[in-house]
Amino acid sequence: RIQAGIALRGLATSCIDISDGLLADLSHILSASGVGAALNLEALPLSDSLINALGLPKAQIAALTGGEDFELCFTLPTEHRAVLNDLGVAACVIGQVTEQSGVSGLESLDLNKAGFDHFA
Repeated sequence: RIQAGIALRGLATSCIDISDGLLADLSHILSASGVGAALNLEALPLSDSLINALGLPKAQIAALTGGEDFELCFTLPTEHRAVLNDLGVAACVIGQVTEQSGVSGLESLDLNKAGFDHFA
């Protein structure tokens, strides 16, 4: 995803690698920016194999809390989405930044952790 990271320079308002889990790393962005996020669970990119192996709710939890994904989580103003396509950057829109702190849209899941914690 090095090329994607390079393409995001000057477009993204924040970016982090997802090594500790999507929720944990997204929380770093939200905390540093003083904002929140509304996630759309149906938009998470899940493989059919993962869904078949775990079932949809557990697959969503794995996608949100598992680490070492070697992907990027970034925020991008809506007007720059078309530019990403033009640059050949594949991305999934999984939510929206909100003024209210925290992450919403997770109410249907039984989450007991946000991801890997280096200090636990």
